Amino acid sequence: MSRLDLILNEKRGFAGLIASVMEPLNNQPKFRNAFKNTQRKILVNALNLKYAALLIIDKGTIQVKSILNKPKSNLKKKAIGWDGYISMDSQIFLSLTMKRISIFKLGLMLITGKVEIRGILKLIAMLKLIKILTE
Repeated sequence: MSRLDLILNEKRGFAGLIASVMEPLNNQPKFRNAFKNTQRKILVNALNLKYAALLIIDKGTIQVKSILNKPKSNLKKKAIGWDGYISMDSQIFLSLTMKRISIFKLGLMLITGKVEIRGILKLIAMLKLIKILTE
């Protein structure tokens, strides 16, 4: 499969849920100012669901696309071109965005293997997004 076949324009499953949480940020001036010079692709994979969400931050705007997460080769960096990758259960992600889990507890989950992160320095943008969401 080519890269274009993997990324779906319609938001399905987990990506639809993430889109409903993240896309309202496009209307917030605080978000646009904080990310006006940022270009990132962050892949968020929900281990217990069928689709992963690709967050595309492009100079003050955010888009969410769907990616089928089976087979695992669909989520490879070479196939999609992501900058940062985070894989966890969907409940953990939602608890994180609702500020029910601290960054410290997320670190403990990383050590125990419940959360997988790649490109940790690129994921700082994700932490900024969550901070703006919870304000």
